[in-house]
Order: sequence, then C-alpha cells, then structure tokens
Amino acid sequence: MEYRLERFEKHDDARGHLVVFLGCSELDESCKLFGQIYFVTFDGMGVIRGNHYHKKWREWFGVVSGRLQVLLKDVNTGETVELLLDGDAADYIRLEIGPYVAHAFKSVTPSATLLNYADSEWSQEDSIPYGLME
Repeated sequence: MEYRLERFEKHDDARGHLVVFLGCSELDESCKLFGQIYFVTFDGMGVIRGNHYHKKWREWFGVVSGRLQVLLKDVNTGETVELLLDGDAADYIRLEIGPYVAHAFKSVTPSATLLNYADSEWSQEDSIPYGLME
C-alpha cells in the first residue's frame, strides 16, 4: 500500500503555532503542479468523512485540531492500516497517500479539522466511493 507518515515541525511561541505543512522541495517533480488545498471540518464525535479512493490523485493530510481515526485500504491488494492522527500532539504528522488507497476519517473528539493538499483538482471521475467506515 502506498502511504507515508512524516513528522513536521511545529514552531510554538506565546501567540500560537506556526507550521509549514508541505514544501515544494518535499515534492517529486510530477507533483509540483498546483492541484488544490482544502480543509474539512468534523462537527461532532463520530463524524466520518472520506470513504473513497482516487484513481489518479496523490494527497497529503494533516490534522490541525482534534483527533481522527484513519482507516486506509489498498483496493488492489486488500492491505489495511489503521492510524490515529492528533492535532494537539507535540509534533504534527503528515499522511501521504497514493492512488488506489481508500481512506476514511472518523472524529474521536467533539470537533476536528483536517488540512489537505492534492496534486490535482477534484473530479467526479477520479473519486470512487468505497465504504470503509460506518
């Protein structure tokens, strides 16, 4: 299954946190064309988002606040991985996933916010529903 977890630095001072989520130097040449950046909110404990995979997209996720249970499944091999990403941890964790990795996120806190960078813009044809969580 094509996924990677990386720690990235949180710079703290009295005003709050500054985080460089993803730098151009961290991307392969094929991913350097701008796709889109978005964030998703989870307004309640147990809220589930995702439950799909992409045929072409490569995505990078980071939890800004709250905690999310993450389930990944390689739709070709059936391999699964379960993770917990915590926006309040000392270090931020960035999750990178490749094409054909189904993904679902479930809030395990009353609210959460997820940041995402994708290497191309969303299209209906590239987003395939895949029920991982209920």
